[in-house]
Amino acid sequence: MPSTKTTVPPPGWVDRFDGKLVLVLLDNKYTPSIKQGRSLWGLHDPLSYTPSDAADTITAPPGFVTDLASIPRWGWIVLPPDGPWVKGAVVHDFLYATRGTGVWKTHPSGNTRPAPYSRAEADWILRDALKNRGVDVVRRNIIWAAVRIGGGNGWGKDDSRQKRATPADEAYVTG
Repeated sequence: MPSTKTTVPPPGWVDRFDGKLVLVLLDNKYTPSIKQGRSLWGLHDPLSYTPSDAADTITAPPGFVTDLASIPRWGWIVLPPDGPWVKGAVVHDFLYATRGTGVWKTHPSGNTRPAPYSRAEADWILRDALKNRGVDVVRRNIIWAAVRIGGGNGWGKDDSRQKRATPADEAYVTG
């Protein structure tokens, strides 16, 4: 039976996201497109976020490719890739893929701020977005610490350039 519980935002809460998160699973006709065991998703509609410390807006355009929250598989029991942090993760992936510039493929910059965001700022924006989505302080700090420690290799990596899986790439086990 579906829950009838309604969630009421705290007094003074402002939704800093503009747009619904509408995703399309990317595939190559036979299998999903994957990155290190995680499915890749494309934004169907733009998704914007305005950090709490500024009036600037970050907008990931339609078609932008994400793996949602880049949480290692062993951590999925506690923090699955598609929890309440997913909108923040998509904006964070966008900042990482564009090295903070907001310029992705042929799209104009998705940032209203003229200067690029640094990696540290992108990670702070993730934590800010998680707070805005109601993620508790422990989980948002774990996620933030994880990207600060392990996210350096992802800075400037665009998931849309990942190899697409084919049946020949998969190891099929028959039993």
